[in-house]
Amino acid sequence: MYMPKTILLTLLFTALSCARCESSPGTETPPPGDTTPKNYYLSSSAGSDSNSGLSPDSPWKSLDRVARGSFNPGDSILLRAGDAWTESAVWTSKFSGTEELPVVVSSYGTGSRPSLSAYSGSVVLTVNNSDYLVFENIEVGPGAGYGVVFGITDKKPHGNITVRNVKVRDMPLAGIFFNDQEYLNHDITVSHCTGDHVEMLFAVSSGERVRIADCEATECIYGGFSIISVRDGVLERCKVFRCGTGNYPNGACGIFLGINDGFVIRSTEVAYQKRQGDNPDGEAIDFERDNKNVTVTDCYLHDNDGCAVMFFDNMRGLMNEGCVIENCRFANNSLNVLSPRGFEIHFTELACNNDGAIRNNTFDLNPGVRFLTTVDPSVTVSGNKAADGTPLELASASGAATFEDAGFEAPALGSGYDYRPAGTAWTFRGNAGITTSVESAFTPPAAPEGAQTAFVQGAASLSQCVYLAAGSYKVAFSAAYRDSSGAGQGVDLYVNGVKTGETLYPASGTSFSGCESASFTVEAGVCLIELRGSFSGDKTAFLDSFRIIQ
Repeated sequence: MYMPKTILLTLLFTALSCARCESSPGTETPPPGDTTPKNYYLSSSAGSDSNSGLSPDSPWKSLDRVARGSFNPGDSILLRAGDAWTESAVWTSKFSGTEELPVVVSSYGTGSRPSLSAYSGSVVLTVNNSDYLVFENIEVGPGAGYGVVFGITDKKPHGNITVRNVKVRDMPLAGIFFNDQEYLNHDITVSHCTGDHVEMLFAVSSGERVRIADCEATECIYGGFSIISVRDGVLERCKVFRCGTGNYPNGACGIFLGINDGFVIRSTEVAYQKRQGDNPDGEAIDFERDNKNVTVTDCYLHDNDGCAVMFFDNMRGLMNEGCVIENCRFANNSLNVLSPRGFEIHFTELACNNDGAIRNNTFDLNPGVRFLTTVDPSVTVSGNKAADGTPLELASASGAATFEDAGFEAPALGSGYDYRPAGTAWTFRGNAGITTSVESAFTPPAAPEGAQTAFVQGAASLSQCVYLAAGSYKVAFSAAYRDSSGAGQGVDLYVNGVKTGETLYPASGTSFSGCESASFTVEAGVCLIELRGSFSGDKTAFLDSFRIIQ
């Protein structure tokens, strides 16, 4: 996203007060010696906490009664179908099953799934410090906060938890949340779960070996899934439809990825993600920052307000590395972007991804939408094609080499200026951006073409990747300096990170004049062309009308 998702990351990385609470004193201990697996029954409509709980005819009543019990491997806690519990509960250190004998929380009887809801408190149900637990056949929500939270309070590894056939609905925060920040959660499986009108169906803040399969999120406030700090995981055969219904200040997305290593998204469909208000997003998948070796394969991403896939380094230098988008189908994305330009795959900065690949994808492009922004030269782009089979390249290898948006007319500002604008083929760093000559604090001379120019203030830069055939080239452009700050700001040309020639200084502060770089020689391929400000103080150069001379 174009701004850090501070709200989302705070929610997911902050310890939940309720999740840190222990159960009330007076925990009951079963008679010693009897570890035979047992079924414990709960009924909100016909139970009593004074009952034995050991038969459907003598069920417990409350979730709190479970919090006061002790359970052995193979035990089951069964909630009566059709019953509803409207209480917030915390189950801490209750469930320690084994691989052969997990503890099971499920339902019994016929009818609708038992329902858990809470209209006060931050979590409907908190389950802490569990191992070899199966949680299934339950509906969670409505609620005032989170749905079911699996937490760790004893700072020990816990895992082998399966959540399946759980429906979460009508909550302002995540429906199913694994909350930990130290990779203590491990071997998590979430399958055949659904969520609607929640912040997101599933979120994990840290974990190893996490598998999400056959889940569906619809009309969620933010999106379907938030995957943060996961090592070795997969999300497969899932669907995210019509999400992004809430107006998040920093934007929402279908699948959020941050600080993951070795994660795979495959055979998943994300469609109709919304962009609300003035936020810039609405994309299907967001590589927010610091993802390593994450692959998106065999997915169908379509009809989203924003781009299909965004790579973003959160402005912290935590770039994505070795990420791959392959064998996917893209159609009808960038339906409602803030700027006039849209992309199917968008790198917000050239350094957002290193050593990855965009390969063998099919794109059904809307008019004016490109399949890919410029990328770091280390990213392999190959085998991509339009829906009719036409090959798609970053730029044509034949004919004259050109800059895209050489006159900086996108996005159209109307008036004023914008640092590091979105929706352009250029990448801006530091105090660089675009400006108009109308009502602008920079007050540049009249643009030599169009109504907008670029500016480089101090030690900032602008760049673009261009395909060049093997040969020698020069970069030419028009330039002026900011008259109010005086002469002295020049620009240095870098080609693939190497400075070329001497500093180029604009000749005037009242009109644009031509500048031309020294010649440089390249091999055939995508080249990074970058202009950096030569002065670190508050002086500004205006740039426009870029072209390449061979």
